[in-house]
Amino acid sequence: MVPSMPGSTSSPLVPADKDTLMAALHGSGRIAGIDWDLLSLTEDDGSELAPLDSSAVGPEHWLAIAVAIERVYSQYDGFVVLHGTDTLAYTASALSFLLVNLAKPVVVTGSQRPIFFERTDAHQNFLNALYVAGYKATGIPRVPEVTVAFGDHLMRGNRTRKVSVEARAAFRSPNYPVLGTFGASITIHNSRVREAPNEDRPFYVHRRLEDRVMDLTLYPGVRGEQLRPFFQRDDIKGFVLRTFGSGTTPRDPELLEVVAGAARQGKIMLVVTQCVEGSVDLGRYDASTTLLEGGVVGGFDLTPETALVKLMWLLALEQGAELLPQLQVDHRGEQSYDHHHLSFEGHGSLLEHTFSGRPTAPFPREKLKRALIRVSGCDHSKLTFFLNAMGVDPATPDTDVRSIGSTEIQDGRGVLDVTRGLKRLLIDNRPLRLTVTGGGASFSLTRLDLTLLVEN
Repeated sequence: MVPSMPGSTSSPLVPADKDTLMAALHGSGRIAGIDWDLLSLTEDDGSELAPLDSSAVGPEHWLAIAVAIERVYSQYDGFVVLHGTDTLAYTASALSFLLVNLAKPVVVTGSQRPIFFERTDAHQNFLNALYVAGYKATGIPRVPEVTVAFGDHLMRGNRTRKVSVEARAAFRSPNYPVLGTFGASITIHNSRVREAPNEDRPFYVHRRLEDRVMDLTLYPGVRGEQLRPFFQRDDIKGFVLRTFGSGTTPRDPELLEVVAGAARQGKIMLVVTQCVEGSVDLGRYDASTTLLEGGVVGGFDLTPETALVKLMWLLALEQGAELLPQLQVDHRGEQSYDHHHLSFEGHGSLLEHTFSGRPTAPFPREKLKRALIRVSGCDHSKLTFFLNAMGVDPATPDTDVRSIGSTEIQDGRGVLDVTRGLKRLLIDNRPLRLTVTGGGASFSLTRLDLTLLVEN
């Protein structure tokens, strides 16, 4: 950025032209063994796109950056994306999803003070990014993913958030440790870096995003009638909802019904937390149970920026029943957990009910962090659950070693944490077969849900 009135540092800042920027970068970006070129984005007709303030950057520019990398992918060892800080985290997140089978470093960087100003941090950030992108010459380990180099840290792009307007450490990775540090030497933490794809998997770019989405923040006092017009719009396909804490909302019944009703009508509702650190855990508190039962999707520890971009990406990529499960699994290291949800409908009044299903993807049982069973529409006072059990004696269920627990039923509902039982009896890569008994009495239930939270 440069002053709009040359010589007047107090005039509004505007993007510098390519030649001016090139001269400034060459003054700082000299590393032995690294040759680099500065490429501009181009329009569809091949003409160069004028430099943009990052506040003007949107989905069409994310796609343009991805396509620009694809065009010259075979010619370079790595790539540095120069970007303003305001929307840098969105762009880094978007590139992580758009660049498929990425085997080379893509490093996004910028500066808090423009490169033409005194005391700028641009030179050092650019040098650090070059060191990572030019790993063959610098000898540091390859980082084959989209990262952000800023201040003293190298961070995974889709874990990054801008946290300061003025501090040189403008970005943080609140829910995942940094991939590397820049100090007297450069350290890359290899165990935190995603593995490169096999050589037989070709690099390519997703060329579509569904940008008909909205990001809404819930706040104390918000009412359902205020949000209803947004949720009823046919041109909006999905929403990111920023909720309190681990996924709670104001207890206004109308608000809860409006949100859950939108989900039942096919709107994708992805919930993240307003907190900088931590994870959404729908159902942990009663205040979020209504959302969970209505079909709202928990975003775990996704940043709001990544949640929005992931929603755009999957709405363009998946359709029908595949969409919701794919929202809740990790694709590019963007979240710490995978979520598997098995839902079963009841069968009338029986002595025992048996359900069988397979998680979205196989996982080792030691990675299981939590497993919850939720029952609704039950006309009995107590239920006992068994895993992979045949021939259960309904009269003495509590003594059966295959029992994973019992729960009391109130107002037709019950919730049971079965994590320990599942870890004890789970057979890797096999379907889960649940048997439910009522202690020798016949009973009916409307629905049973099994939620599995798996660490990546």
